[in-house]
Amino acid sequence: MAETSVKVEVEDIGPVKRKLKIEVPATQVDQEIDQVYRSLGKKVKVKGFRPGKAPRSVLEMYYRKQAEDEVADNLVRRSLSEALKEKALEPVDINWPEPAPRVVEGRDYIYSVELEIPPEFTVEDYLSLPLEAQEVAATDAEIDARLEDIRQMNAVLRSPVEPREVREGDFVVLDYQGYFGGQELKEAKEENKYLQVGSGRFHPEFERQLLGLSPGAEARFTVSFAPDFANPLLAGKVLDFQVKIHEVKEKIASDLDDAFAQALGGNFQTMADLRAAVQEDIIKEKDLSRKAKLEAQILDKLIGQTTFELPEALARQEQENMLRDQWQSLQEQGINVAGLDRNRMLEAMRPSAERRARAKLILERLAAQESVAIDDAELDAGVARIAAHSGRDAAQVRQFYQENNLLEVLRRQLRDEKTLKLLVDQAEIKAPETPAPQEQE
Repeated sequence: MAETSVKVEVEDIGPVKRKLKIEVPATQVDQEIDQVYRSLGKKVKVKGFRPGKAPRSVLEMYYRKQAEDEVADNLVRRSLSEALKEKALEPVDINWPEPAPRVVEGRDYIYSVELEIPPEFTVEDYLSLPLEAQEVAATDAEIDARLEDIRQMNAVLRSPVEPREVREGDFVVLDYQGYFGGQELKEAKEENKYLQVGSGRFHPEFERQLLGLSPGAEARFTVSFAPDFANPLLAGKVLDFQVKIHEVKEKIASDLDDAFAQALGGNFQTMADLRAAVQEDIIKEKDLSRKAKLEAQILDKLIGQTTFELPEALARQEQENMLRDQWQSLQEQGINVAGLDRNRMLEAMRPSAERRARAKLILERLAAQESVAIDDAELDAGVARIAAHSGRDAAQVRQFYQENNLLEVLRRQLRDEKTLKLLVDQAEIKAPETPAPQEQE
């Protein structure tokens, strides 16, 4: 089919919105109609005619609507692509004409489409940003606390020598059923549930109600769930619980000595070896936390001082991404998501989604201003890092990213990381000021 340039008019209808009026010449319309009918004639079966031999007049009798829809779709997609290229527009969202205008043989095909485009702006005053962060160190108290955590994690559970009631720190095996308004809640029911009393991991008040109960005992009590409780199906509710204790187990932890260090495996021969490794881990964790806090400060400052209109499509995309991640997380926790209000969750995520979208645009613009790019060697290193973190082979990770068209997404993520590192390296970082102690009156 011969290429004929389309006529394009661009109208600004907002800082990040454009309206395109596109006219496809009648000659191109007629050529497309002919092409669609020729293709259709080869595929469809018409009674009384051999395949490919049915005249167009007969095809029009049976397939006019199908042919016109296909022609309109082809014309819109092809001409819009040509129009965007001609006007150097890279939309983040396209409001397609629904329905597309009807095609009429011998007439120009005219339609309009609205676009959202990235905002035009320049990032300024981004070097030597004033930031606050503590220097990284591991105190003796932090090392001791971490060692105690390790000791407790490697403790063994056993039944008390003499039967007794539940105490703080015990593990219990129990059944429970929650009731709301007198009705059983399936999302508040467990059998043979392992629970550490006093850990707060389930619910502090629920756990306190178990103190003093003995194996075989049953109890009924009321628990109030905070509005921000982790399980949104229980959040904000007051539930009555019926529980039955099956077993009580106490935790027995070893002494922190050389034998304990050796029992952990690895290269630990003494407690000094273990202590040094714990100190190194704490410092690594604090380094990562410090880096994240510095990057968050940078983004907060840049978002606050860089003004532009955010395309609605980008904010909506971030909302959907955040909801998908939370949905998956809730399902992995065994939470039934069927009763959740998706629209309400989306709206709650709006402020965070807008911040993420603005941050991405700013980092993209900064990368362009500072000529930050990721070469193939850096991309390979990024793939290798993901492979090491996930315990998979680098070739497998690369294949997955290639098959799912994610390599360029990864390249952009690495570019953003590189841009943020540039800003952190150039920033003026000082320790937070310690408030002066108040004088006693």
